[in-house]
Amino acid sequence: MRERLLQLVGPGAALSSADLAMVLQQRSEARRAVRLQAFEVDEAALASYFDQIEIPDIPAGGVVVLLGDFGSGKSETAEVWHRAEIKNLIADADAPFPVWLSARDLLGQTLEGAVDRQLGHAWRHGRGASVAVDGLDETDPATAQTLLEASRILARSHSDVRVLLTARPGILSPTRTEEATAALLTEDDALKLVELASGESRGSWRWTADMRATVTRPFFALAAGAMLGRDEAPRGEADLIRGLVEDALAKGTERSAVTAGETRSVLEHLAVALTRTGRDGLPFSDRQIARSSRLVADSVDGSVRFSLPIFQHWFAAQAILAGDVAAAEVVSDALSFNRWRWAAAIAALSAPAAESVDDLLGTWVAGNAGAAAWVIKEAFSGHRDWRTADDEDLNAKTSGARLLRALRAWASALGPFADGVLPYPVVQGAVGLGVTVRGHWIDVAFSTSRPAADYVTEVPPGLHPLLPAGAPGWRPWFSGGAPEGDAWPWTMVRTMIAKATLKKLSGDPFLGAPDGVWVQERRFDLARRLLNRGSLFHGDLPADEVRKHAADKFDTIGRNRQAGISLRGSATYSGAELEDLVSWIDATGAVQVVSHLPEEDVPQPGSSWVWDFYSPQRLMEFEVEVYGRACQAYDEAMAHSFARLGWSIPSSAFAPFGVILEVDFTPGRLGNIPGLTAMRVPMELMPSTAPPGPEATWSVSRRAVITQTERESSADWDRHSATLETIRSWLAEQNREPISGLGWTGSGTDDMSKVRPASTIAAGWLWNDLKGIGLGDGTFPQLR
Repeated sequence: MRERLLQLVGPGAALSSADLAMVLQQRSEARRAVRLQAFEVDEAALASYFDQIEIPDIPAGGVVVLLGDFGSGKSETAEVWHRAEIKNLIADADAPFPVWLSARDLLGQTLEGAVDRQLGHAWRHGRGASVAVDGLDETDPATAQTLLEASRILARSHSDVRVLLTARPGILSPTRTEEATAALLTEDDALKLVELASGESRGSWRWTADMRATVTRPFFALAAGAMLGRDEAPRGEADLIRGLVEDALAKGTERSAVTAGETRSVLEHLAVALTRTGRDGLPFSDRQIARSSRLVADSVDGSVRFSLPIFQHWFAAQAILAGDVAAAEVVSDALSFNRWRWAAAIAALSAPAAESVDDLLGTWVAGNAGAAAWVIKEAFSGHRDWRTADDEDLNAKTSGARLLRALRAWASALGPFADGVLPYPVVQGAVGLGVTVRGHWIDVAFSTSRPAADYVTEVPPGLHPLLPAGAPGWRPWFSGGAPEGDAWPWTMVRTMIAKATLKKLSGDPFLGAPDGVWVQERRFDLARRLLNRGSLFHGDLPADEVRKHAADKFDTIGRNRQAGISLRGSATYSGAELEDLVSWIDATGAVQVVSHLPEEDVPQPGSSWVWDFYSPQRLMEFEVEVYGRACQAYDEAMAHSFARLGWSIPSSAFAPFGVILEVDFTPGRLGNIPGLTAMRVPMELMPSTAPPGPEATWSVSRRAVITQTERESSADWDRHSATLETIRSWLAEQNREPISGLGWTGSGTDDMSKVRPASTIAAGWLWNDLKGIGLGDGTFPQLR
C-alpha cells in the first residue's frame, strides 16, 4: 500500500531523500536477489565481482545505451549505476531522483508518464531524475527505437535528467557518444567468478575454446559455476540455460511449476505469449496462478513476466516439445526465429528420444537449413565428436534410416549449395545407403547404382575407406565413431557441411548466374592464363587468340570435358571450361575477352608494389568497380546457390546493399599501401548516405561509390557512426534484427592482386554469413 501511495503522490509528499534512498536500495537488492536466485548464490558472496564493475558516467542531459549480448552483465552494470545514484541521493538531499524501469513495463505508456508514476511531478521542478531502463532487447526493434528517441527528448527537455538504456547490439541505433559496450570478463576474471559461484577453486578446465569464450559473459560464468558446484560439466550456452533452470525448478516451492499441471500450463502459455507478442496474454485468474511462482514478476501495467529471460526460454521450449507450438513456427520467418531461437535450442537439447530429435530437427532443416544449423550448433556444440565407454551404443536397427533421413533433409533444404558439401550420390538423387553399426562405431557406404528410391542396407563385407579392395557396386564413405548424443546424425552432417563450405567457396567458380560476375571473372582468368598473361593483367584480350589456345588445350586432353588441366599455377580448369570458352566466343562473336575492371595506367612505377601500377584516380576507379561487381556477385550467389537459406543469412536483413568506400593515400603503411574503408549500406539508403559532389566516383552499376579521405580522421569516425545509426534506424522501422554484418571494415587497396577480385570479396561476405549461422568452419576463402 505504501508503494502504491508513493506512485500516486510522488516521493516528496511522503519520504525524505534518505528514506526514499533506503526504499530504492531495498528494491535494488530485491531485483538482484531475483536475478541471482537461479544460481543459488547471494549478493554478498559476489561482492568482489560487483565492486569491480565500472560505473557509466552520464552527464545531465545525456543518454547512454549500454550494449551487450545475452548474459554480458548489462543489467548488473545498470544496477550498479542505479545504486551510485542512490548514494548520491543520500549524500545530497537535492540530488536527482533515481528511477528504475523495465522496458517491458513501458509497453502502452510513455517514458515520461512512467517516471511520473514513480515520482509524481517533483522531478520536473529542477530536481531531475537518473533513469535506468533495462531490457530494451526484450521488446521489438521498433519499440526499442521509440524508447531511445523518447529518452533523448526526456533528457533534453527537463533539467538534470540523464538516462541509461540496456539492449543487445543491433536493436538500436545510438550515436557514437551515446553508445557504450558492456565489458566482457577476461579469462582469469571469468574463472574467478566461476569459482565464486561454485564455492571452490577450479584450477584447470577441460573446456573448449567456445566454452571459455562463453563464460567471459558474467551470466554464463555464474551458470557454469552453479553447475560445477553440483559436479556437472556445462557444455554450451543452451546446456547452461537448461541446467540452470531445471536445477531451480527442482527445489522447494518452484517444484510445483513443473509438477502442478495447472501452474505448468499457465507458465507455458505465458512463455508462448511473451515470445510471440511481448505481452502476457493471460486472463486475470491465470495471472494469479502465475504470480504464485517466484519465477514470475509483476509489470507496472498489472501484467506479469518471467523474472529472468531464461525461464521464458525454458517454458517456451516445453511448449514446443509438447506440440503446443508447431515446430514450423520457429522457422517461419526471421522475426519469429529471432524470438524463438533460444527456446528451440533448449527444445532440441531436451527432446526425450531420438524420434523426437529427428522430428524437430527435420522440420527445422526443411523450413530453413540456415536457421536449423544455428539451433544445432548452439544446442550441441559442446557435445563430443566421439563416444566414450559411458555412452550408449548406436541402435543397429535405426541408425541407417536416421542417417539417411538427415542426409536427405539437408540435401533437399540446401538446394544447389548441397553440391560439393554433401556426398555426391545424395545430391544426385535416390541412393542406396549401406550402414553397419558396431557399438559406437559406424561404417557407411553408397551404392554406385541409381535406385528408384532411397533404401538402407548393410555395408558389404570387406568394404572400408582405407582398403584397396572393395565390393562391386559399392563405394565406402565413412568409418569411425559417431558423435555423442541422440542428435548424432544431424550434428555429424552439419559439421561435415561446415567443414566443406570453405572449400566450396574457394574452388567453385559457378556460384552465380550463368553469365554473371562469377563466370565472367573465371572466364577472363582462364583466357589470361591461356595467353600467358600475369594475374595482375586486367586489359582486353584478343578473342581469336584466346579461342585458338583454348581449342588447342582441349584437343591435348582428348576433348574430355571431365578432364582437368593446370595453367600457370595451381588452379585447375576442366575440359568443359575450355570447350565452353570456345563456344561462348563463337556464339557471341566477341572480339575481345574483357575483365570489366580498369587496367593499370602507370607504365613505369616507382616500386614493384602492385598498387603503384595505378594512378590515384585509376586506383579509385578500380576499387569502386570491384566492389560494385562484388555486390552483384553476392546477389547472384544468393539467388542461384544459397536461395534456400533466404532470411537466415545475416546480410539478408539489409540486402540488396551497396558499398560506400573511402581511400586514404597518406604514406606510412608497409609499401605505402593506400588504406581502404568499406561499409555496406542498404540500396534504399544509398542516395541519402552516399557522399555527394563531383569528387565521388561511382561504379558502373551504381552499387558502389568511393571518395578520398585522410587517415584516422575523427570526422571519418563520426561519419561512419552516423551512417551506421541511419542503417539501424532503417532496420528498426522495418522491424528487422540482423544477427551480424553491420559495421565497416578496413583493408589495403590490393584487390588487383586477386585472381578474381569481385568474386573474392563476395565470397568473403558469404563466408561471414555462413560461419555466423553454423554452416562454415575454418579461416577464410582463398579463390583459385
